[in-house]
This record gives sequence, structure tokens and C-alpha cells, in this order.
Amino acid sequence: MENIKALLEIMDSQKKLYTEMLSVLQEEKEAAIRWDSARTNELAKTKDTLTYKEKFINEAFVNCIKKIEKEHGLEGLRVEIIARELAGEHSTELMAVRNELVSLTKKVNDANTSLKILFKTNMTMIEGLFQKLGVAGRNTYGISKQFNTGKTSTICQTG
Repeated sequence: MENIKALLEIMDSQKKLYTEMLSVLQEEKEAAIRWDSARTNELAKTKDTLTYKEKFINEAFVNCIKKIEKEHGLEGLRVEIIARELAGEHSTELMAVRNELVSLTKKVNDANTSLKILFKTNMTMIEGLFQKLGVAGRNTYGISKQFNTGKTSTICQTG
């Protein structure tokens, strides 16, 4: 039962981390909408820190699952199976935390996808503006080739 309790604690840590990540992603979306580059950069650093923490928590999670597998002589366990067959009195709590984590990770994924679309749209708008100004876009050197296709002045047309 010690390992089950440890698993619950780890999953609670994951839940807190993903809740914080979701909050940061929502703040980053607001900063991107407002074109607040300083805040966006600050939030990117916060996300990096949270991602680093997530790696450690995930490693602890995997190790805890391995301990439970070794303790019961099983392989390929998932939280759902542990809750249903091995958790005893902690079964309901374990399933509740699992369901919350599944929901949170889906929300984080959706927020991340939304943010990617927003950044891509912003970059497309910036590139379009630069093209209209005749400034080189990304992956080019010098003046954009599209700059040459613009209309020539009346003086050039009439000689």
C-alpha cells in the first residue's frame, strides 16, 4: 500500500504541475494576443521550468509503477488497472486523480495547439507586412523576390 500512496502523491504533483502549465499557457495566449513580447518571453522561460519539473515527476511516476509491478509480480500495469485490481481502499481516489489528470492533459494539449495556431497566424501577418514593405522574409537574403513584381511607376511605364 505504500507504493499506492506514493503513486497518489506523485499524481497529485502532476495535477498541480499541469494546472500551473495550463494557467501559464492561458497567460501566454493573452500576451500573444496583446503582442506583449516581454511577457511572452518571460512565460516561455516559466514553461521551460515547468517542462523540466514534469520530466522529473514523470520519472518518479514510472519508477513507482515499476515498484508496484515488482511488488505484485506483474508487468505492463496502468493506473486504471492498479486502481481496479490493486489499490483496495485507495481505488476511488486513484481513479478520480487519474480522470482529473486525463482531463487536464487534454486541456493543456488543446491550449498548446491553440497557442501554436495563434503564433503561426501572427508570424504570417508579420511576414505579409514585410512583403508589402519590400523587406526580405524568412529564409531569404536581400530584397524579397516578390518586391520586383510590384507595379512600376507611371513614369517608368510611359518613358
